[in-house]
Amino acid sequence: MNPHSRNRRIRRELDALLREEALTEALYGQLVARYPTEGWDWRSLGRWFLIFGAISMMAGLALISRTLFEFTLTKLAVLLGIAMLAGFGGGQWLKHSRPALVWSGLSLELLGGLLLIGLTFTVGMIYSTGAGNWPALLLIDLVLLLSLSYALRNVLLLILSAVVFFCWFGGFTGYASGWGAYWFGMNYPLRFLLAAMALIAVAVIHQQSEVGALARYRGFCKVWLSAGLFFAEMALWLLALFGNFNLESNQWHSVSAAELVVFNALWAGLNVALIGLGARLAMRMLTGYGATFLIIQIYTLFFAHLAAHLGLLLSLLIAGGGALALTFYLEQRRRQNAE
Repeated sequence: MNPHSRNRRIRRELDALLREEALTEALYGQLVARYPTEGWDWRSLGRWFLIFGAISMMAGLALISRTLFEFTLTKLAVLLGIAMLAGFGGGQWLKHSRPALVWSGLSLELLGGLLLIGLTFTVGMIYSTGAGNWPALLLIDLVLLLSLSYALRNVLLLILSAVVFFCWFGGFTGYASGWGAYWFGMNYPLRFLLAAMALIAVAVIHQQSEVGALARYRGFCKVWLSAGLFFAEMALWLLALFGNFNLESNQWHSVSAAELVVFNALWAGLNVALIGLGARLAMRMLTGYGATFLIIQIYTLFFAHLAAHLGLLLSLLIAGGGALALTFYLEQRRRQNAE
C-alpha cells in the first residue's frame, strides 16, 4: 500500500474515533498531523483509467463484432451474458488470488454490473410488448445490483446502484405522470426530496450498524449518505428556482414568491447545517456538499434575480471576481492548514 492510501485509511479511522468520542479534539489534531494526504493519489487515478479503459475496450469489441458478424439482438444478449459472467468471475479471481489488485477486481465487477444493465435492456427489447415501460427494467437491475453489492462487498457496485436508483425513480415518477421533461425537469422535485430523506435515514441506520451486524460493510454508509445528499441538493435547487412544479400538463407550476422564499431558506439552512455538522464530526463529505451547494445557491440567486438588472458585463465581472476571491481565500486557508 502506498503512503498516500495508507494515510487516508488511517485518517478515516481517526475520523470515526472522533465521531464516537473515543478521541479528544486535541489528540485528534495531533494524530492527524502525522498522516498528511496532500499530493497526487496516483493509485486512485489509475483506478479511474482502468475503469475507463475497460469500458472503452468493451465498446470497441462491440463495434468490431457488429462490423464482422451479422447483428441480432439474440446474439448480442448471448455476448453480453458471457462478458458479464467473465467480468464477475475475473473480479472474484483477482480479489482472492491477487490481494494487491483488489481494486482491479472491484472494477471488473463494476464492468459486470454495467453489462448486466445492457443485458436486461437487450432482453427487454427482444421480448418487448410495446408498453415502453423501461423503468421496470431499471427496477430489476436495481434489485440485482444491490444484492450483488452486498454479496460481493463491492462499494463500486453500490455506487452504480445509487445511479440506477436515481434513473429508475425519476423514470418511474415521470412515467406515472405522463413523462413530461424528466431528465432536466425532475417532475415533482418534492418527490426527490422525500426520497433523499429516506436514503439519508438508511445511511444513518447503516452507519450505526457498521460497528456491529454490518461490520463487513464498513464505509458503505457513505454511499447511501452521498446519494441522499445529492438527491436533496438537486431537488432543493429546482424547488428554490421554480417551486414544486410539475409538467404533466406541460405547464410550469404557478409559483408564489413566498413559496420560493421558503424553499430557498430550507436549502440555505441545509447547507449551513451540513458545513457545521461536517466540521463537528470531521466528515469532509458533509462540509464539501454544504459549501459547494451554498456557493451554487448564491450564484443561482444572483443570476436569477440580479444579473438581468445589472447587465451582462457587470454581472460577469461580479461573478468572476467573486469566484477569484473565493479561490484565493480557499488557497490561503489550505496553506495555513498545511503549515
